[in-house]
Amino acid sequence: MNERIRARIVCMLVLAAFAAAGVQARAADGDLVKAAVDGTKRVALAGTRPAWARAEHARGEVDADLRLDRVSVLLNRTPERQAAFDALLRDQQDPQSPRFHQWLDAAQIGERYGASAHDLDALSDWLRSEGLRVEAIAPARTRVIVSGRSGDVARAFDTSLAWFDGDQGRRIGAKSEPRVPAAFASAVRGVVGLDTVAFRPSHRMSAPRGGSIAKGAPAPASTSCGADGCDYVVFPADFARIYGLDTPPASNVGGSGVSIAIVGRERVYPADISNFQSIIHAAPRAAQVIVPPGSIDPGDPASTCSTTGGTPSCTDPGDEIGDQFEATLDVELAGASAPGADIKLVVAADSDTRNGVQDAIEYVIDTSPPPAKILSISFLSCEPDNGASIAHYLDGLFAQAAAEGISVLVASGDSGAAGCEDHTKPPTAGQSLAINVLCASGYVTCVGGTEFADRADPSQYWNADDGHNYLSARGYIPEGAWNEPVGDDGSTTHGATGGGTSLYIPKPAWQVGAGVPANALRNTPDVALTASSHDGYFTCMAAQRGPCTVSAGRFSFLVSSGTSASAPAMAGIVARIAENYSGGQGNLNPRLYALAAHPSYAVFHDVTPGSSGVASCDVAVPSLCNNSTPGPDGLAGGLQGYAVTDGYDRATGLGSIAADHLMANWRGAQPPGVVLNQHGISGSWAAPTAQSQGILMTVHPDFYGPGSGLLFGGWFTYGTEAGDGARWYTIQGEVAGTTAILPVYRTTGGSLHTLQATTTAPVGAATLNFYDCTHGTLDYSVDGFSGVMSLTRQLSNVTCATNGNNGASAGHYLLSGVWADVAKDSGQGLVLDLNPAQHVLFGAWYTFAAGAAAGADATTQRWYTLQATLPSGAQINAIPLYESTGGAFASATPTTTTAVGSASLTFHSCTSATLTYAFDAGTNGGQHGTLELSRLTPAPAGCHL
Repeated sequence: MNERIRARIVCMLVLAAFAAAGVQARAADGDLVKAAVDGTKRVALAGTRPAWARAEHARGEVDADLRLDRVSVLLNRTPERQAAFDALLRDQQDPQSPRFHQWLDAAQIGERYGASAHDLDALSDWLRSEGLRVEAIAPARTRVIVSGRSGDVARAFDTSLAWFDGDQGRRIGAKSEPRVPAAFASAVRGVVGLDTVAFRPSHRMSAPRGGSIAKGAPAPASTSCGADGCDYVVFPADFARIYGLDTPPASNVGGSGVSIAIVGRERVYPADISNFQSIIHAAPRAAQVIVPPGSIDPGDPASTCSTTGGTPSCTDPGDEIGDQFEATLDVELAGASAPGADIKLVVAADSDTRNGVQDAIEYVIDTSPPPAKILSISFLSCEPDNGASIAHYLDGLFAQAAAEGISVLVASGDSGAAGCEDHTKPPTAGQSLAINVLCASGYVTCVGGTEFADRADPSQYWNADDGHNYLSARGYIPEGAWNEPVGDDGSTTHGATGGGTSLYIPKPAWQVGAGVPANALRNTPDVALTASSHDGYFTCMAAQRGPCTVSAGRFSFLVSSGTSASAPAMAGIVARIAENYSGGQGNLNPRLYALAAHPSYAVFHDVTPGSSGVASCDVAVPSLCNNSTPGPDGLAGGLQGYAVTDGYDRATGLGSIAADHLMANWRGAQPPGVVLNQHGISGSWAAPTAQSQGILMTVHPDFYGPGSGLLFGGWFTYGTEAGDGARWYTIQGEVAGTTAILPVYRTTGGSLHTLQATTTAPVGAATLNFYDCTHGTLDYSVDGFSGVMSLTRQLSNVTCATNGNNGASAGHYLLSGVWADVAKDSGQGLVLDLNPAQHVLFGAWYTFAAGAAAGADATTQRWYTLQATLPSGAQINAIPLYESTGGAFASATPTTTTAVGSASLTFHSCTSATLTYAFDAGTNGGQHGTLELSRLTPAPAGCHL
């Protein structure tokens, strides 16, 4: 590295540049609890309390002696450890990385990336001092699990607990946001277990199929016909034919040696599984049942049902038999898609104070080694019904699963775009957009539902007779979005694929491509498979009068539907991939979206208005072209959802799967990304959700050698609370490839146009990804706060190219970069963005209050923006200087931007310039002067005035 350049950069803002690997190497150390614990000084854990815990729904205090068995305190990682963990997750999915598919177990994740022993001890000691019992520290060191009397728990977290009534029945909830001692403000992210999370299964079942069918072939196709045509039954052989599982290379494997874990709340009746396998001529494979230690055993399964008011009922879909049916459906369909896989049903029952779904999920992910590398979850709870803490708790668990090599499949939901509606009940007024909180994480593959568009000419897609194993499908059938808004009795109902946009989880860097919304948040679903009762899945369950026992050559069965059928069916497809590609695959999504970017691979059946068969798609009316919902009294008056489109859509994701092509091309595409070693990254970037704040970046390509450049960014923002004032950080380091992990620095102690000692210290780390030349993400951990900001380029792209091979540029653009008066000012400077395509100059001046004392903290930081029309010459006059106030860090808090002065800028060459300024208002009002600026990196090739 050129030592003269190194000295200039140090003088201006930061320490010498760090390579991304350096950040990872330092991840082993660091505490977040740095002060003595004082219970009288507390901070609220925002986002913990759910929306339903409102005063008008409260029905009395919880008995103080009621025991809460599993309350989890969620922990943050240090910024360095979080950045290193994020880098691990990316490397594990990068075939070029030495860490590709090098999975860790939960304990290894904890040792390398978890909370420090100091922080765990400090938190555990405080919890014990509050009368709580520390039951366990999660192996990944991201949760401390405690139990205790509800009165002690409420007192520890400075809240009160009450019973609340709502659509999901009686639940426990906190009456106010929990609070912890201020010493834990950076270390504790939230608390889970103070509020009851209501998960419900997402399936639908038919009455027992009337008339049964003859066992053997040939026989009439498995259908049920009426005035509206025929509904066909999808047997495993049909599913394989439609989605390519019976075609090489998918047909060459069956999931042998692979385990699939199914989350359930009830056991299955073993005869149901064996009868199902016997009918479809599959080798008998009993599901292994696991009850996690310490959880509630649901007891024996039902083998019959009652038609005379007994329990379980044969006719009441709300009866407890629903949980057993969910488990049965999932075990049967996962095994049918992967007949060689080992199915492990992990079951735990609910109570007033215990959540069986959470117990089962935690068991699979926390156990070392994991009992399975594929996890299928067919339960749902809508995001608005949960606080942000639940969403982040699940996101953290599923990120841990990804690092362990576990692929997680989750059903998107059965109430269309109105995810909070109960699909077993009639539509209500006032429906709202919502997704399944279990699907919100980018570390799960969210599986939506489709419906075959075969009514116009069923003979084109179905044979009149069943063949071997009841095969009647002739091949792939065009699909629309699953949407059945009218029930058998003619009334409106919910029966549609879930999907939409998360409230809490940022959009992952890989979620890009045709049709993906230009928003900042996670979109669901990712993929879809058939879920309609129109052509529902063959299912066996004795306790619902569909036992599949053969008598006199005949048997009775059930037909099931819903996205809870799609998810385990997809899990079986993943099991075949795992066998073919030697083990667990971890997070599937980066690969799926990369494959979708290459239509020639033909991995997806895109669901479009044309494939849906809807001649004129009206998104306001529920149909196969959308996941809109009906109203209480008719198709009109419901909720407008999302239409199917070319490419991605929020009804069917990327489309349904062509399993043979998926298998053949699984390793054939790389996740999308933009090469960072190019000047074209330089420019002004901001988050659409953050008011009056952003980052000006500049890249000097090949600064460290061929393929390895220097990126410098100035991040102008605010303190964490509105009114805290201006703050700024710098981001600097080596960039190569499409992802960079860079240190974040804070500089303090300076004064406007005064040479005095400043202090520059690392305060976190950030990961930069750009998925095209105008959009990217900043994944940050700074000053104890972490999150992901979606970045959008604010001015036109001038020379950026995805592969970094950008062409020549007009000279003015190459004046963009980092400039400072190194002789006069210490620790401050400007980053300029000159855009000849729009004839605009935008810049940010990172400085301090005039007269600020040496050694002052960050409250004396100041930043100003420069905005002007870019003339043709080398001099820019009358540039307004703007000051923005009132904002909050990474927040949409409203701000006020005011012109507080003006400046002129004259470029003498590509490496020197003069800035003359005068402030007539604002915090530096009355100050004026001249800065003799020098560029702090070499001038790019081709730069001229």
